[in-house]
Amino acid sequence: MDIQKIELPRPKDFQESILENIGIGILLTDLNGNVLAFNKAAEEMWEFRKAALMGKSFLLCLAEHERARMNRTFEYVIRTEQGIKATRVVFQNHAGTILDINCFATLCRDASGEKLGVIMWTQDISEEKKLEAEVQRADRLAALGQLSLGISHEIRTPLGTIKALATLVKEKTKSDEKSLTYLNMIVSQVDRLDKLSRELLAYAGKSNLGVASLNIAELLKKVVYLGQLNNPLKKTVIEEEIAADLPVIYGDQEMLMQAFLNLMINAMEATGDKDRIRIKAFPDDDWIVVKITDSGKGIPGDCLDRIFDPFYTTKDSGTGLGLSITHTTISKHDGHIEVASDKDNGTVFTVRLPVKRGY
Repeated sequence: MDIQKIELPRPKDFQESILENIGIGILLTDLNGNVLAFNKAAEEMWEFRKAALMGKSFLLCLAEHERARMNRTFEYVIRTEQGIKATRVVFQNHAGTILDINCFATLCRDASGEKLGVIMWTQDISEEKKLEAEVQRADRLAALGQLSLGISHEIRTPLGTIKALATLVKEKTKSDEKSLTYLNMIVSQVDRLDKLSRELLAYAGKSNLGVASLNIAELLKKVVYLGQLNNPLKKTVIEEEIAADLPVIYGDQEMLMQAFLNLMINAMEATGDKDRIRIKAFPDDDWIVVKITDSGKGIPGDCLDRIFDPFYTTKDSGTGLGLSITHTTISKHDGHIEVASDKDNGTVFTVRLPVKRGY
């Protein structure tokens, strides 16, 4: 029997191959913190070309507010000759993207035991942190939903009684204009509370979706029509770019209709008469993507992180529940919603819904 000879890689080549192909970013610095080498995973993570970083301080990879702390950690490793276990740091890659990173560091020595520098292992945990935040948010919203449901049920009955009695008194005091003014104010405020109560019920939402196959193109066209009816005096131009070949999705038509209507109304309220709103829908692999863009003044940066939180609003007459209801509805349909905004280009809400997925 012939036995084929297998040529084993040289140890140095083998080690370099492992370093280049391992999925963890590895960085080697000298004792001053200047970069001596880093592997392919680190290069892809930070989006720094080797030529741009070699011989320069590793601190350039970090967000500015992290540099002093990480420099102290680096000096600690060299001074004590002890490694550090996972420490969370914020990296800012060459493209300006902020990354949450777990970093490990230890002293590197040569064959004779002399200190060479520090070797660091870095692992991007941005997605894990994002998922963790989403889970925490979902838990908070679920608890708030239960509270909202209870409050809404408790206040609707007395509100109905107050309105009925105020209406009855109005009928008997038609000649007293001052009393009528007060009674009309009572009825108006009761109606306002009733609206809040109904939105609380919608926010708490039904636990089970009424799943059916949906033509999302037809649904969006109805949303545009209803949005225009909601603001009949506005002259905002609405541009539709809804693909004719959108695949079927499965979901609750009533809930999705309200979710998209909330986005449309929000866009109309953000725009003036000469502004435009564009609603665009197109397939993207196993997803349908819907973008609703307005050319308004944009949302301040400090508001974007809270825009889907319940009761958060910058409007005098708003309850702060519309966008929160939309976020909850899209999540219940295994979808995603994102918002981007700036003062020069307005705001765009992007919704992604899965195609033909059961619940």
